[in-house]
Amino acid sequence: MKEGRTILSEAESKSFLSDYDIPVAETYVAKNVEEAACRALAIGYPVVLKISSPQITHKSDIGGVITGIDSEIKLREVYCTMMRRAKDAYPNAKITGVAVEKMIEKVDYEIILGAKRDKDFGMAILFGTGGTKAEVFKDFSIALPPLNQMLARRLMEETKAYNIIQGFRGKTPADMAQLEQIIVSFSNLIVDFPEIGEIDINPIAISKGRSCALDARIIIDKNYVDCTSPYPHLVITPYPTKYIISWKMSDGTEVLLRPIRPEDEPLEREMLQSLSEEASRCRFFQVINNISHQMLTRFCNIDYDREMAIVAELKTNGRRKIIGIGRLIIDPNFKKGEYAVVVHDDYQKKGLGYKLVDMLIGIGHEKGLTKIYGMVLPDNIGMLKISERLGFTAKYMPERIIKVELSLK
Repeated sequence: MKEGRTILSEAESKSFLSDYDIPVAETYVAKNVEEAACRALAIGYPVVLKISSPQITHKSDIGGVITGIDSEIKLREVYCTMMRRAKDAYPNAKITGVAVEKMIEKVDYEIILGAKRDKDFGMAILFGTGGTKAEVFKDFSIALPPLNQMLARRLMEETKAYNIIQGFRGKTPADMAQLEQIIVSFSNLIVDFPEIGEIDINPIAISKGRSCALDARIIIDKNYVDCTSPYPHLVITPYPTKYIISWKMSDGTEVLLRPIRPEDEPLEREMLQSLSEEASRCRFFQVINNISHQMLTRFCNIDYDREMAIVAELKTNGRRKIIGIGRLIIDPNFKKGEYAVVVHDDYQKKGLGYKLVDMLIGIGHEKGLTKIYGMVLPDNIGMLKISERLGFTAKYMPERIIKVELSLK
């Protein structure tokens, strides 16, 4: 951006990906044919040559990518041919040389992974069939970052490419765990850099199950303006790691307090199913017998900008479980928020409920709310005492419900 450029070279783009643990085909930029020959000898034949120019983005369309070069004689021949084709197609383009990389001789599948900034939805991630077939088949799916492992798998499952890479006509299936991690790392890269306007990795070649980015392009958003918001390019706030703390209950038991994640669904189901009828009634104003997937999705997969849920996680014998949840749902006007807390019967009266409400008050302060409030049943003596200690005022409402409210201004 300081140099006034809007496109990173292929080597720069791949270096970027490599820093995020995305496997790339090692690429060397050669300024002339002699340097290209030296690089090819060092890498070992066969190699691939690609034209290097910021003005030429679709290199294959003009014969700017030549594969299967197995000798220096052939390299020198195709170098001259490639340069001629590039100059004929783009006479005003600045050609900086050629990219030389080791050729993957047997590619089983090709996929594409990309992202682009939409004026309404911010950055959106694309996954689908890649290579030169990408624009023909138009097989792709879209997701909004940030992505976790589960969301990465769902992104892939929505495409025809997903079924093919499971193993097609005797070819080795793709390593799905590696692909999921590549997509998550790609999402992390996008989250970290609002300066990026567009990025394409095409193709990602899959050979003998393993994935490797063969080509990459990163375009800087020419309209980017630095602002106070850390994520001006996202419509979904990333996981707020700043709220992760270790804390001890009054009996000395250490728990991890952290924001909820979508993958916490099984743990939350286990907790809610094991609540007593009294604890369930105090939290939900009724006994919940049917805990559906839809209900849990609503609880676990949240927008951290408009809602916060802090879970208390306990580890016993190497097994994790959730023993308490504090939730703050912000009103549409972003002025007030409603809180609710539930602590498992086995861990009540140990200070956990108080701690969860206290954390939610702090989050409300940070988000600039003027008030937070909660609805409490009159016989929920424990929560009424906690709210009183924390400075809430109580007001009786119709249908035997008490509204507790705290001013944050």
